[in-house]
Amino acid sequence: MPASEPARTPSLAERSMLLAFLAFGTGPGDPGWPRLSAAWRSRLEGARAAIGGRFDEGSARGLLAVEHEAEARADPRRVHPSWYVRALRREAPSVRRAVAATAPPPLGPALRRALDDAERAPGPTHPPQADALAWALALAGERLVGGPAHRDDDPPVVRAIAALDGRGHFQLLSGLGLAKVAFAGEDRHDQLRPRARSEILRPSLPTARLELVDLALGDLDAARRLAGGRLRPARLGLTSLGRLLAGVDPHRSRWALQQLPYTVAGLAGKSMDLRALPLPADDVLAWESALLRAAVVLLIREGRVDPSDLADPSRGQGGRR
Repeated sequence: MPASEPARTPSLAERSMLLAFLAFGTGPGDPGWPRLSAAWRSRLEGARAAIGGRFDEGSARGLLAVEHEAEARADPRRVHPSWYVRALRREAPSVRRAVAATAPPPLGPALRRALDDAERAPGPTHPPQADALAWALALAGERLVGGPAHRDDDPPVVRAIAALDGRGHFQLLSGLGLAKVAFAGEDRHDQLRPRARSEILRPSLPTARLELVDLALGDLDAARRLAGGRLRPARLGLTSLGRLLAGVDPHRSRWALQQLPYTVAGLAGKSMDLRALPLPADDVLAWESALLRAAVVLLIREGRVDPSDLADPSRGQGGRR
């Protein structure tokens, strides 16, 4: 008898809907169940197979409450300040100065550095009205998405972004780029340290396939053109990051991207259209995932990443700039 296929990981929407039925109804026996479209019922049956009997009514309601609290509003500690800077540039100078002068760390200091007029102009003559300040911050973040720092079903790319700080993100992108360079056979280094890093990477690299090597070489050429002929591993790693996030639930992908500088997230977004690739998307995602594993092994071996932070990003450096 052929082995049964593993249950598909439910999307956030499917998981939340099923938890709501478990928390406030009776699951498939609930009178509201037949009111769903056939497509939604089919998706929720798949989600129930994936989640199994892990939740009773009380635990489902508790998890919904925790996730709603996390998703209702973006946590500023989990959003790179450049996203708020971009949003606040549309506000009046007085609003920008008030927010920059009174917002808590790390948002306030970052805004004061980024918003030029907040540095030059005098601060407010009296404390801003608390509700008005809260409204300004809420409006600045209205397009941002919230979420818990850790979900059991988060893919490795989301766990890595959530666990690391700004420097760690750069090191991760550089490691991803170096892994792709090594995979393409372009890691011919004259200096000792880059050669030693390639030696660490090589045992963890995926098995070479001609079509994937061609894709890697194409990525290297594109990265060189964008950098004026010079290969920058972190820029190359952004291509891999964008592709990996394209395979993630859109809400969770956006949550992860918000932790990167806005311009960096925009560059990663340019690689998220997997339909433009010459190979099946699943093959490319599996390959890029293997490169990510190799990059993480490199960073762990070099002492740049704590493996326990990747297992539970909520205890790591994520959100600290």
